[in-house]
Amino acid sequence: MSDIAVVGLACRFPGAADVGQYWRMILRAERQFDAIPPDRWRHETFHDPRDRRSPHTAYTDQGAFIDDVERFATAHYNIPPRRAIAMDPQHRLLIDLARESLQDAGWERRPFDRARTGVFVGLNQSTYQDLAATRLRAMLLADGSLHCGQEDEALLAAIQDAAQQALAPLQAFSLPGTLPNMAACAVSSVFDLGGPAFAVDSACSSSMVALHEAMHHLRAGTCTVALVGGVFLNLTPDGLVTLCRVGAVSANGVCRPFDERADGFVLGEGGAVAVLRPLADAVRDGDRIYAVIKGVGTSNDGASDGPVTPRVEGQLAAFRAAYRDAGVSANTVEFVEAHGTGTVVGDRVELEALRALRMEDPDHVAAECQVSSVKALIGHTMAAAGAAGLVKAVLALHNATIPPQPETTPDDAGMLTDARLAIAERALPWRSRPQHPRRAAVSSFGFGGTNVHAVLEEAPRRRTVRAARPVPVLLTADSLELLAEHVTAVREQVVADPGLTPASVAYTLATRTPLSARVAFVATSRSELIDLLGAAAAALRAGEVGDLGRGIHAAAAPLAESDRQVAFLYPGQGAQRVGMLSELYHGFRSFRGEIERLDDRVRASTGTSFASLVWGWESAPEIAETALTDTRRCQPALGALGIATTALLAEFGVRPDITVGHSVGEFPAAVGAGLLDPVDAIDFLVHRGEAIANGGSRAAGGMVAVQSSEERFDELTAGIEGMWPGCFNHPEQVVGSGSVGAVAMLTERCAQAGVPAVPLRVSHAFHSPLVAEADELVADRVAELPLRSGRVLVSTVSGRVCTDPDELRGWWQRSASSPVRFAAASQAAADAGARVFVQVFGGNGLLAMARRSIADTTGCHFVALEAEPDDGRAFLSGLVRLAVLGLPVDLLPLFGDGERDLATLPPSPLAAQPYSVRIASRHRSPRRRVRPVASPGDARPTIVDPPEDHPVNDLVDLLNEVLAVLRTLTKTEHANALSPARGTRHPSGTRCSRRSPRSACTRRSTCGASSRSAVISGSTRS
Repeated sequence: MSDIAVVGLACRFPGAADVGQYWRMILRAERQFDAIPPDRWRHETFHDPRDRRSPHTAYTDQGAFIDDVERFATAHYNIPPRRAIAMDPQHRLLIDLARESLQDAGWERRPFDRARTGVFVGLNQSTYQDLAATRLRAMLLADGSLHCGQEDEALLAAIQDAAQQALAPLQAFSLPGTLPNMAACAVSSVFDLGGPAFAVDSACSSSMVALHEAMHHLRAGTCTVALVGGVFLNLTPDGLVTLCRVGAVSANGVCRPFDERADGFVLGEGGAVAVLRPLADAVRDGDRIYAVIKGVGTSNDGASDGPVTPRVEGQLAAFRAAYRDAGVSANTVEFVEAHGTGTVVGDRVELEALRALRMEDPDHVAAECQVSSVKALIGHTMAAAGAAGLVKAVLALHNATIPPQPETTPDDAGMLTDARLAIAERALPWRSRPQHPRRAAVSSFGFGGTNVHAVLEEAPRRRTVRAARPVPVLLTADSLELLAEHVTAVREQVVADPGLTPASVAYTLATRTPLSARVAFVATSRSELIDLLGAAAAALRAGEVGDLGRGIHAAAAPLAESDRQVAFLYPGQGAQRVGMLSELYHGFRSFRGEIERLDDRVRASTGTSFASLVWGWESAPEIAETALTDTRRCQPALGALGIATTALLAEFGVRPDITVGHSVGEFPAAVGAGLLDPVDAIDFLVHRGEAIANGGSRAAGGMVAVQSSEERFDELTAGIEGMWPGCFNHPEQVVGSGSVGAVAMLTERCAQAGVPAVPLRVSHAFHSPLVAEADELVADRVAELPLRSGRVLVSTVSGRVCTDPDELRGWWQRSASSPVRFAAASQAAADAGARVFVQVFGGNGLLAMARRSIADTTGCHFVALEAEPDDGRAFLSGLVRLAVLGLPVDLLPLFGDGERDLATLPPSPLAAQPYSVRIASRHRSPRRRVRPVASPGDARPTIVDPPEDHPVNDLVDLLNEVLAVLRTLTKTEHANALSPARGTRHPSGTRCSRRSPRSACTRRSTCGASSRSAVISGSTRS
């Protein structure tokens, strides 16, 4: 016995596009039955409610269907359009559900054992294969093969013509595209899974037999992970008509399990996938566990009264096997998701089997048990029916809620009472019992008598921390339109589920691989989260991108790779502040650990601790601020802060391509560029601080920031002895550095001239000849610094890129007394390709200066990561803004072990287009070309169809479609792919339909579509 955890879910059923919608629909007990949609088939041809014995019609026009079954995101899965056309939509649906289930498990970005992940699928028919082969079947009628009759040439020609216009020809992918086993294998191929992959067919119990197989492999160790599920799509009238012949379908169009009014089921469709792994593995890795599968039992009815007639004994055998496997009593189960088809015989046999089971164990008094069947809402989904029931039971356990059935009048109330069974007509809280955990069971029985019963139990409790703190929320989709819908759907889920916190939503979204269109913000409370989601959705629906206000940022697509070059800006002396970066220091062990490592180095050399000043004196900030102004403490402190923040940003996936440091910030910038070791940098800054303190002690001086151009500064300082330009920050600001008297004179002269001037609180006249002695004192240490190759460093001593270590040493040997050329360095960074400028800490002062220094800021972005104490919101806001721009930001390090609380959220939506073997007029006009045909007495051109079956055509089609897929990988084509699928416009203004990939748009013809005959012969079709 080995327990198996359900760690991920995905589903798509009538009325429910995802797991959250499915559960809400179940709680509302909303039936999804409706008329057969006209895009499946013209049901009036096959509908005769008056004659229930007609062999070729159905007596009902009701069903339960899902939307857009032909749409598929080929570009996302790297599947060529030609292959997608031939691929059964059931296979495509399964691929989508596999992606969504892995995303729901939080594994989309997380490594897992792909080599031993199996795929087990319930699938038992392909109506798509029937559609693809319609032409061949019809030809068998027309040529007499089926009735040994005469060939009807006119009928054969008519069939050929109709098929030519309606159906894509068979091709190399047609066979593998419709084989049932290829559904599982396609999932393995797309997601690179190396475990066993196969389809199971036991009719209606197929997906539960697939579960049984998966359990065997997981327990045997041949798999460590299993994707289990089932799919069923009803694309032709065959299934409905033949089920009407059996009499299993409701003539009233309503499925009423266990109801005295029941007259059969309604045919439904859909699919579901669950991600399973051994419970011990899931607990070890901190997975969110929906529920635990304790045991599964299978059986067959053996000799019965007919192929679709169930037997109590056969079902009891499966029940007993399941509880033996689970090691628990059936009488401890409080919820059964029954097979419950709404057929009179089937429901009575199932209830009799359940009653017999619950009377077998005298040692355990049977707890009251609620019986339910989701077929009452979505109909019988055939091979997917067991998967639909499994997901429902899992969600019931996960939410501790007994789901209701629609209003039911029991067929045999006495039998229910005898077995202590009941049918809930409203959602009930599922209270825990001290005797045992909550337990549920799922039954699924197939035509032919293959029965499956599974026993489930609630997940072990997991302790999570729910601290109210700001969290970054990043939502993505394949287009702005889809993103607006996704944000709205997430908001609806948050509103509907009071248990969802901003932290759980943010963490769940952080586990996902980002798509092109993105929106992000920071939220602290549920009310703020709901409010910002609403504001973001409204702005996205209006097509707005960029800064949307209220801290919301959005983009239709990431920046081009060439525009994602990042420049880190490091501040110099003056940026220090007591309590700065306290959220990082107290919130991230790695940041604090790096600070403590470097602080220990400083303390060993100086006997003082900069960390205790920054974070240990919040109660007396004035004293600490004064102490931090001392350059001996300030320089190593600023260096350590820059080094530790850079290391932390690397954990989030943010690394610089270019670094720029203002004054002393050049040394952590060198570390950020990989040119200098952190310890070497700190040791040098300790020495440099001492040198400046000692070398400038006889004339400490001061500095003043003057808002003027360089030329105006020269005019203002004319005649002032002991004043020099210390920093060229931007074209309209120069910082003067000099003696105390010179600073006072310049400040007074600026006031008289109406030029803003602000004295700076510094310990020395940095970057002036007054501290030149410090350069002499550090020259030898600079010469010995072990520099190495790395990324691009722009030196603010020279104002240009510096790649030669010896040249860099030369600049550093006079850095204390030379002016800071930050304006020139900013322009040099932009010239080197930087388009995203990030101030690592110290506010946004450097960003403002860089923005004013760069001649052309078109396409540039300026991002700050720190502000005044704000609970770390500026850091988080900066991270998500970088993510929106397209940087590979990983937000997961923000969440500690106790905060990794996965929520069930709508999947990130993909841009999909329709792919089908049906090429009727609703997809595109029939392709024809004109060529003259010699005819006695008639020289008029005749419209003929091209030889579609020519093998060269297949090759040309394949090459054209591969080229089309490759084009989508370019930025331009990718942007086009994100536009609406119908009625999109080319740059030429020509409107063309993209409903069929076979009409891939080019500019070779007037209508914007090219035919393969045009490729081969150069001619075009009208």
